[in-house]
Order: sequence, then structure tokens, then C-alpha cells
Amino acid sequence: MTTANAPEDIFRVSPDDAEYLQMLREEEVFWDTHIDTPLSKTPRPAVQRYRNERYTGDPEKLWYQTIGDEGEFTNGCVFGAGPGKVEEELLGRHPRLHLTIFDISGDALSRLQTRLDSKYPGRAETRQQDLNFIDLPTETYDLLLANASLHHLVNLEHLAFQISHSLTPEGRFFMEDVVGESYFQFADEKKRIFQMFMDATQDSSAPQFKIAWPSRGDWTYSPFESVRSGDVLEVFERYLQPLRIRTSGALLVPTLFVRNDGAGGRLARAIRALKSRLIGRRQNIRQGVSRGELLFLLDSVMCDSGRLVPGQAFGIYGKRGG
Repeated sequence: MTTANAPEDIFRVSPDDAEYLQMLREEEVFWDTHIDTPLSKTPRPAVQRYRNERYTGDPEKLWYQTIGDEGEFTNGCVFGAGPGKVEEELLGRHPRLHLTIFDISGDALSRLQTRLDSKYPGRAETRQQDLNFIDLPTETYDLLLANASLHHLVNLEHLAFQISHSLTPEGRFFMEDVVGESYFQFADEKKRIFQMFMDATQDSSAPQFKIAWPSRGDWTYSPFESVRSGDVLEVFERYLQPLRIRTSGALLVPTLFVRNDGAGGRLARAIRALKSRLIGRRQNIRQGVSRGELLFLLDSVMCDSGRLVPGQAFGIYGKRGG
């Protein structure tokens, strides 16, 4: 039964959907030969510090290091088997915490189970499960966590519904994920602004740069890469109570698609050229500004003003009515 304050459980695909099952098989094949994607790679230190400051207010504090600031947790659920850093941080910070970790990849779960058992035996268990069809117990977990897993899901509403009814009244759901336009199909305005930025800062001595915008007709990523990333924030705001949402990447994510010719890359030269021009025009920009800070500034302005869709986000949610 549903009410006006409790959105209904919605499935965009069913477990026997032929198109979905074909995509699922192709996804498995893709990850047999790929280690990561442009968005899953560890960012450069300057980018990581910028993102940290956007998310936590501290350039040296990662998003998941804020979880302990919300109190103590005892029963946690993690969606997606990552490399283990987040899980180790949580188990180390919360000595009474037990984690249940879900992922569709048995190999990924096995690697993570071995890693956690060696350091925190008996405090974590892994379960192989397609998150598109997960079924969670009612009001069981005081901590739920999604680390870069939501943007690969089709049944976002179903997962949000499950998280909502599985959270304890005082529980918290934390997510850090890709939230930009689905399938990297950037809005025309974002492309135009980014192109203008690149054109205006192009080093005249360098060859013309090229932006290889992702095309659905020539898709080189996994079938579920950013399949519904553009819906993530709207869906989870509808099913849960947003407590804190921090965004980044409105202009940083498009830099992943600029062709690089080495020697620092055209983007780096463009930023240096922009810095030179702005320093000459505005006295309040200090001479020692790093070449990346100007792009970070533009990224922040675009995210905070709402002019462009952000590329990534960190969110903390509570149970509605909790």
C-alpha cells in the first residue's frame, strides 16, 4: 500500500526483460577486459583536493570520512563492492559496526571478503545480488552506503524504495556518485560553454584541440555506464529526505573527453593561457594561482548557480518521517 508521502515501488525493467538481460551479458563481457572507466579512475591529487573541499569543506578530508561525524553505527549495508578503502574506514571508525555488502560480481565480492576478513574477521559478509532487484528487510540498517554504483542501475526507484523502508528511523544513507547527464549526453549549453572556454584559452602555438563527445551510435563504455545518472538526485530526493547534497564536476567531467597530445596537454595549456589573461585583467587573482584553480573556480560557479548540471555529487539522506 502507498500513500502520498510514500512513493510506490517502481520497476523500469523486469528480471526476464530480454533487452536488459542482453545488456547484462554484455556488461559482464566488458568488465572481463576493462579495469576501470574515465570516471572510476583515481583523480589527480589537485582534482581530489578540489572535490574534497566541495564535499566536506576540507581539501584533505574524503567524503566517506564524514560518515563518523553523523554518529555511531552498528548495522550497515553497502551497495557495490569497491576496492575496500571505504569499508575499512567504516569498520575501523565504528568498532561495533557489521557490514553486509551487495554486488553482482562474485569475483569482486570474493576479493573484498578476503581483504576484510584479514583485518576485521567476522564483521563483514558479502552477498551476490543484482541491485536492480534487491529486496531488503524493513527498518534494519542504520547505515546504508552507495559508492559509485547508482549510475549503473536502471531500477533506481526500486532501490530508493528499498533503502527508504530498510532504514531505521534515525538511520542515514550516504551516496557518492555520477549524477550528470545520462550516457554522457551533455546538454547543448554545457557543450557550448565548455567549447567557448577551450576556444578562448587556446594556446595559439598549439595544434587545434579536439573534444570527442561520447556518441550513443559509437558507444565505447559498458552498457550500463551512466544509464540513468541524470535521474539519481531527483529519484532519491523523492524517496528519502535530503540532509546534505554537495556537487562538483559541471565542467570537470567534460575534460575527460578532450584529446591530449602529451607535454602537459592542450587543456593544461588552455588553463595557463586563461590564467595569464585573467591575471592581466583582474588584480584580485594572485600571481601564484595554480593552473587548475581557475577551472575549479569555474566548475564551482556553474554547479552553485545551477547554470549547468553537475557531474558528480555527495549526498546524505534520512528516512522520511524519521
